[in-house]
Amino acid sequence: MVKRITLIGMMIFIFIGMKAVNLKQKNIEKARDGRHIIIAPEEFLTQAHQLADFYRNEFQIVRIVVEQQDIFDEMSGGTEDPVAIREYLVEFFDDPSIWMNSSVLLIGSGTEDWNTPSDKNRIVIMGYTDDDFVMLDADNYPDIPIGRFPAQNIEQLELIINRNIQYISNPTLDWWRNKMLIVTDDEYKGEHLEGLTPTSGLNHTAKAQELTEVLSDAVWIDRVLGIEYEMDANGNKPEASQDIIYNVNEGRLIWHYIGHGNEDLLGDEDYFRASTQLQLLQNPDHLPLFTAASSRVGDFSSLEFDCMAEQFLTYEDGGTIAAITPRLPASGGSSCVLFLAFYQNIINEYQNLGTAFLDAKMNSEASIFNSKLYNILGDPLLFVNPPQRDENITITGNPEIIFYNDDISVFGQLPTDDYSQCEFKAFESEYDCYYSNTLNEYFYEVDYTRFGEPYFEEEIIVTGDYYETSFTVIPSVQTGEEARMISYIFDEDGDFIQYKYPITISDGTYSPDLPELSSSLIASNYPNPFNPSTTIAYSLPNDGLIELKVFNTKGQLVKTLIDGEQPAGFYEIVWSGKDDNEKSVSSGIYFYKLVTKDETVMKKMVILK
Repeated sequence: MVKRITLIGMMIFIFIGMKAVNLKQKNIEKARDGRHIIIAPEEFLTQAHQLADFYRNEFQIVRIVVEQQDIFDEMSGGTEDPVAIREYLVEFFDDPSIWMNSSVLLIGSGTEDWNTPSDKNRIVIMGYTDDDFVMLDADNYPDIPIGRFPAQNIEQLELIINRNIQYISNPTLDWWRNKMLIVTDDEYKGEHLEGLTPTSGLNHTAKAQELTEVLSDAVWIDRVLGIEYEMDANGNKPEASQDIIYNVNEGRLIWHYIGHGNEDLLGDEDYFRASTQLQLLQNPDHLPLFTAASSRVGDFSSLEFDCMAEQFLTYEDGGTIAAITPRLPASGGSSCVLFLAFYQNIINEYQNLGTAFLDAKMNSEASIFNSKLYNILGDPLLFVNPPQRDENITITGNPEIIFYNDDISVFGQLPTDDYSQCEFKAFESEYDCYYSNTLNEYFYEVDYTRFGEPYFEEEIIVTGDYYETSFTVIPSVQTGEEARMISYIFDEDGDFIQYKYPITISDGTYSPDLPELSSSLIASNYPNPFNPSTTIAYSLPNDGLIELKVFNTKGQLVKTLIDGEQPAGFYEIVWSGKDDNEKSVSSGIYFYKLVTKDETVMKKMVILK
């Protein structure tokens, strides 16, 4: 039976929950205190007013719509001069105290060849960054959050605006809103390795690990890491590409890329190529924010082609709700520092895109010159945040450690009674990974962790302002001190997250707070992860028949290592990473299962190639 929460405990829970709920609301209220302007060409004014009216009705935020030519007429005698827009904005934003809470939205594409007639020339560009429009004083720093809808025609603009309105007013409520995808380039750059030391190059995997560690433990973070995939004969990694497309189509609130890139491509290994793979994205109801700590992925200023970020925004069958990407070659290390601050603002502080990104540009340790290369292709007032959350999941008796075969009861106390359904997941512990590689006498290595997989999932009906469930901790789940539980709670009007972290899962042989317990049958393998082989060590308490077999995640037999009698004792056996047909298996998760007449032990291992 689940233990009821005391009145004092419930008051604490409600206070914490209200604090989380109020954080986003406070950011909306701050936006009401600012000034907001939308600048559009004459042909886009109807759609601009549609967006402004929506924000007035939905959030009571007033957005002034101004025609671009009217600015030219007033400030530059009708000459199409981008400096005229900046001078207009200097007068419009005459109160520096509200700058951070304000916004500028440019509606229309623009190119460096402004004098060439083209659908891409709708709103002028200024220098190499839209930030130049909002440098309102003499310090050479942007002062107002700014974004751009790079629409070339009314059809594209209506698609972008309708998506933004739908995203806000009628979102698809599901787990995807609490998931983030991080994709990283591998260590290969031509015939060389990079990221060999903290100062000699960008270690993409290490930067992804750093980002993961500063974000809320309530957010489910998936990672497609280039180092974990095999390269084909063409130097590409098609399985990584497939996993990216699968994750995006399944639904991710955020898709962040770290690595090399250009206008059409993520990574030298073809992780994603817009010109050939855009049509594989089928996610119109699960549009992520796309960001790239890369180069030229967002170069919207070319007359000859549409960059990847533009294509994402105007692709009818999916794509993204917004993109933050650079127009020019950018520094990888400085870009990662920028996004480290930006995603803390988005995920931990619930800021909107414009405020979060301007704050990151101004207050992180990233180079301001590098940061200004990045533009928001999207609405700076858009909130792209995971659901509000608190930590009010209680395990009966509040144990710090749970063991294999434990019967667990879980209770969730909600801040309100506004929700009707809950999808609960219990996750295995995170686990440590190590990767190394040698090429042309250069040695590369990196330590990182992997998020635990769900081992128990249940849909629960919420009763009033609480829910509860019970389950048994199955043997063979990943042990460790960083397991978690997450509940996605929702109804037709909104959603909420509750989580508990960290939780220790033990197989009974060890715990940090209890003495070691004896176990008659013990097995472990080292190294883990491994490439190409690992040693499985095990101890038999009695003589008898044993089986030691390797299985894949589908439960299919991969390799029989032992099937016969052995006397009691300690043994080691090497698995070479090959199946029963002596064919090398692919990278991924595998299980080895040791069976005697009295006991069974099954544990996880990971091959990285």
